Amino acid sequence: MSKGSKPTIRDVAKAAEVSLTTVSYVLSGRHGGTTRISQPTQDRVLAAVKELGYVPNQAARGMRRGKTDVIAVAIGNLEWPWDRALATAAAAILPQHGYQPVILLGDDWRKFMMSGGADGVIIGYFPEAKSEDETVTELARRGAAQVVISGTMNPAGFDVLAPEADAGLRECMDFLTASHRRIACIRRADPAGRPKSRFSAYAAGLEDAGIPLDETLVRTSQHRPAIAYQSALELLQLPDRPTAILCTDDMEALQTIRAAYRLGLRVPEDVQIVGVGNSTEGQEYDPALTTVGPEPIFEQVVRMLLNRLAGATPVEGVRIASPWKLHRRGTTAG
Repeated sequence: MSKGSKPTIRDVAKAAEVSLTTVSYVLSGRHGGTTRISQPTQDRVLAAVKELGYVPNQAARGMRRGKTDVIAVAIGNLEWPWDRALATAAAAILPQHGYQPVILLGDDWRKFMMSGGADGVIIGYFPEAKSEDETVTELARRGAAQVVISGTMNPAGFDVLAPEADAGLRECMDFLTASHRRIACIRRADPAGRPKSRFSAYAAGLEDAGIPLDETLVRTSQHRPAIAYQSALELLQLPDRPTAILCTDDMEALQTIRAAYRLGLRVPEDVQIVGVGNSTEGQEYDPALTTVGPEPIFEQVVRMLLNRLAGATPVEGVRIASPWKLHRRGTTAG
């Protein structure tokens, strides 16, 4: 072994005076079968591993067994509370079942999965909301385990957890319009193909209450915390500022609370704020965030994938609905 280089399995075999096959067999942890490795030989191999500091290549071993023991988790951004909660649940649960989670941002999961980088994937992020996806379809054909969080896709060799937000958003707007006329909205840009956006629910709620849509009360955050914060500052400094703000994501809502505090406004006495997502951060904030969202679903998503990997799910896939509702907390009154 050259100085400064990482030890290889060949170095271990040479140090233990055994074959490469023997080293591989000892490190695989297999027992029984027709192959027998004496205890002294096993001890020599393990001693060489320790002395050299050799780390087995788990990925290569997985490929030889036809699996990687890796699960990909596809999210949009670790700054987003929803995505961070999904990544946290995967990191907590998957290792207990012998799987290593790999967190992938944006569209990185597609190339990773198509190259055989993982046994399965939890897809919590799409740049566009689609009724079907070519990558998901191809991975299903190859037999990869997949769980997709989507309100538009249907199972086809993979499983779907379907957020059903419409009823909760209607409940939210009914609640706000019962007490307010100046209701602002900080929205994220809507992906093409989304059947009914959160902003559409805001606009429909105003119309149902006979309140004209005022474009001066609408801002787009581009799903970035700094822009959401600046947008909230602008709205709250209008001459006739809103008395309530619906944010289409909990991240935006938490930034709006920060902006209100910076301006010396009280929440909820001076302005009431509602988010969407029911994130852990929102629940733990002071005051706790009123929000539209599901009960915690992230452990359920991870266990759906584990069930598919274990063969406990129908091949054609299942669709599980996740109803959303209004969770009234400290950032609203009444």
